Amino acid sequence: MTASAVVVRRSVLGRACPACAELRCADPAECLHFLTAHPWADCSECAGSGWAGEDDCLSVFCWACNGSGLVEHSARSIVHATVSPRARVRHQAHVERLTALVSSSSVAVAA
Repeated sequence: MTASAVVVRRSVLGRACPACAELRCADPAECLHFLTAHPWADCSECAGSGWAGEDDCLSVFCWACNGSGLVEHSARSIVHATVSPRARVRHQAHVERLTALVSSSSVAVAA
């Protein structure tokens, strides 16, 4: 009998928010402001992948970024070239998700 491969799939939404480190943001508007007002780049621990290292048996995701692959930087410490395309896409996905949450909640409040 041949062995079959086990495939694990996780969506971007299964990873923690880089701003509040929660799976579901308690205040999406604040997280959205934080993500758009501060510079973000690849996590230095996981090189932006979001996955834990081979020697970390306690978690699937990186301990430093909680799987987001992004960490906040100061404006002086980040150089545009150090932000990978993958980090830009991941950051944009978080911003779009939070924008949708904020816009849908403001419509519900206004109604």
